[in-house]
Amino acid sequence: MQQLSRPQPGLSVFFPAYNDSGTIASLVISALHAARELTSDFEIIIVNDGSADATAEIADELARTYPEVRVVHHPRNRGYGGALRSGFAAATRELVFYTDGDAQYDPKEMA
Repeated sequence: MQQLSRPQPGLSVFFPAYNDSGTIASLVISALHAARELTSDFEIIIVNDGSADATAEIADELARTYPEVRVVHHPRNRGYGGALRSGFAAATRELVFYTDGDAQYDPKEMA
């Protein structure tokens, strides 16, 4: 009997980011590689929580460069809870993974 293959669930990855200009680019690129290993149906969302540094510009450039990346901008800082709420609200796939934009955790552990 032939076994039917089940489609892989989609994956939303998001990063609450506040003044994370030094880490957000490498974090997103690492997450892109990790997500591609798991599924072809994924998105990466950066929640720029009113950063005062270059986080917004870097996030926008990542979104222009990688079609899987999009950015949610908060005009002013809403705090960690506000950034999490925005990330979960923006997620459109079945599974959701998030970690902080300061790259404290390695997205390769996503699996």
